[in-house]
Amino acid sequence: MSFNAMIAACARAGETQQAEQWFATMCKAGVQPNLVSHSSVVNACARAGDASRAELWLEKAAASGMQPNAICYNSLIHACTKGGSVDRAMYWLDEMAARGVQPTVTSYSTIMDSLVKNADVTAVEKWLARMADAGIEADDVSYNMLLGAYCKTGDAESAKVLYEQMRSHGVTPTPMFFNMLINIHARKGDVKGAAEWLSEMRSCGVQPDQVTFNTSVKAFRRSSNVAGTEVILQELQAAGFTLSTTLYHSMITSCVRSHCIDKAELWLNQMAKNGMADAPSYCSVIAACANAGDLKKAGDWLERMEAAGLNGTAFAYNSSVQAFAKSGDADSAEKILQRGEVSGLDISSPTYNALISAWSKEGNADRAEYWLKKSVEGAKADVASFTAVIHACAKASDLPRAEALLEQMEQSGIPANVVTFNSVINACARCGEAARAEAWFEKMEQRDVTPGMLTFNSLINASSKGDNLDRAEHWMCEMRSRGLAPDVVSYGTVIHASMVQQQPGRAERLLEAMRRDQLAGPGKSSAFCYTSVVEAWARSGDFAAAGRWLSEMLEQRIHVSGASFRAVIEACMKQGKHAEAQKWKVVMKEKGFSPAASLSALRQDSRRKQSTSRAKHGTGPFSDA
Repeated sequence: MSFNAMIAACARAGETQQAEQWFATMCKAGVQPNLVSHSSVVNACARAGDASRAELWLEKAAASGMQPNAICYNSLIHACTKGGSVDRAMYWLDEMAARGVQPTVTSYSTIMDSLVKNADVTAVEKWLARMADAGIEADDVSYNMLLGAYCKTGDAESAKVLYEQMRSHGVTPTPMFFNMLINIHARKGDVKGAAEWLSEMRSCGVQPDQVTFNTSVKAFRRSSNVAGTEVILQELQAAGFTLSTTLYHSMITSCVRSHCIDKAELWLNQMAKNGMADAPSYCSVIAACANAGDLKKAGDWLERMEAAGLNGTAFAYNSSVQAFAKSGDADSAEKILQRGEVSGLDISSPTYNALISAWSKEGNADRAEYWLKKSVEGAKADVASFTAVIHACAKASDLPRAEALLEQMEQSGIPANVVTFNSVINACARCGEAARAEAWFEKMEQRDVTPGMLTFNSLINASSKGDNLDRAEHWMCEMRSRGLAPDVVSYGTVIHASMVQQQPGRAERLLEAMRRDQLAGPGKSSAFCYTSVVEAWARSGDFAAAGRWLSEMLEQRIHVSGASFRAVIEACMKQGKHAEAQKWKVVMKEKGFSPAASLSALRQDSRRKQSTSRAKHGTGPFSDA
């Protein structure tokens, strides 16, 4: 093997020291190094990224009376760019031309490639123009470099101009060039743009490759343009690609993303017909139907997937369970979750919580607690899990069970939050256990949990049910001291209790305070408070005070019930004020009520409506505290 061959071999390996040693051995052996010898050492330095040493060897060649050629200079330019010195590479390109050596496409492309890596698109454009001005025709590699820069910035318009420039110079784009053009649009989910370049690629006689396929599929996955996606699918089919499971699934994903569930089902049916339907495709459609609230379809597709012997994903089962639970169908949600467990899927905490909450809302504390235990066994239980069951117990007025669950929760290392404590305090209020409600309030504060409006309203309700209205008003004052203004529920609870306990003066005083707080609007909650005051005075026999507040309701256009009219009329009759009673009967008839119905019947109807409201919304006259 010759000395030049040995030096070249070292150069290819980037072994600078060995290349130099062979160069020295060559000289000692009396063999005169030529330009190839020097160029090989320069190339070795370039491959090692040692630009300074490459410069030294190039100058040695020049000092020996040799004229370095383009290959030698290109190696040096490469060494400079590899070492991160683009400015130095530019200097040597200029120096190359100054020394009478014509730069080549490679000379310019090497610099352009470095600028592309630095994302300096403007500089790349200038060097491409400079190359053209120097009379050097850019090749496909040069164009690919600039297009790569446009691809990084997503500049589709500049990429199109570059393509037209490339074609005008007679350079045929490579598959790589078209793939980058398609990718610019695919990354944006622009299936229309991607399809146009795919069509242009075929019209130019450039055969799409696997990268083309993969890039086009990427456009599917990021797009919600179903029509555009179908165009790309047609182009891929025309290019000779067969419909694969990946393509089908990407198409389904595009349909799901654009909420075209019917089309997603059509594609899944076609997959199934061709024996290609897989679990991910089924799961995409199942989750889409579930999230859209079409529970029947979600259930049907889930059954078809299971009948096909496919194991669904946890995502599909979780989505289905949560959708059924959200709709209030706890039984169906439970059955799906059980099937997911049998399949060994990882059921998520939100899914367990959704089912627990669904059973809680149905008032089935037993089923809610059963699934709480299952979530605890799977280490999936959290504060929401326990709170939902505690809330169900509160609605059922099962105070011992609610308290036991809260204690179990804390023993499990899960700290209770304000909603949890509110649920237990609410259970105490429902049971009229004011002392226990206050005990839980103290524990709440000991754990640094900040009480809220619902907390205080539950305490107010508990005291009111315990016939301790002074204590109820104390909690209203406590609210204010903590920066919380009593709301209509706060006032309404005590006003109503004052009516029940025949304390019309207290009821009136609280309504006046409520009006000062500008809470006595025309809504149903305000009407309830006014009605309670009217009936409180009527029950006490003070028809004048009752009539005054009834007149106030009519004047303020607050809804008046037939029971309020009859309460005032009955109070007038008991006091022998027949003329006054007759006046109210006329007003009552004008408002569309029949004076004939008995007051007791109307009160029973009123109590029935209140009971329905409490069953729906919780304890107290208004809402669940």
